[in-house]
Amino acid sequence: MTQSFLNETSRGQHTELLAAFGLLFSKARRFYQYKAETASSGNLRRHFATLAELHQQILYLLPAPNSDCAVSEGMAALHELSAWYANKRSHISLSTLQHQLVQQLQLQKTAIRNFDLGPYQNSLLHFTASLQIAADQLANVQTR
Repeated sequence: MTQSFLNETSRGQHTELLAAFGLLFSKARRFYQYKAETASSGNLRRHFATLAELHQQILYLLPAPNSDCAVSEGMAALHELSAWYANKRSHISLSTLQHQLVQQLQLQKTAIRNFDLGPYQNSLLHFTASLQIAADQLANVQTR
């Protein structure tokens, strides 16, 4: 997935890339907020609330997402993740959710390594590190 993302995203699409990430993060924030409100376990509610807050924080730092922006073919992977987060399923296994987080992190890391995102580069880097920590903590919930 990340190789096709890298191959299909040209250097001239940084504004579009940031907009696509903004939409993804906005949908992910709503998804995790919903999960925090509906999870049966207090421990899961806390983890989901943390994920929602992390996504909210990065949204403050990126250009405002435009829901009307068109996601190009080169960003199909971001579009797929956005669509997944937009569907607020009531029953999702933690392993499925962990898989989605891993995909999101891979795309973010690919963008950080391969594109100059100007003043947003460091913000995305710090968000990705924080999200990795939160994803690892959620993975530990599964193994307990």
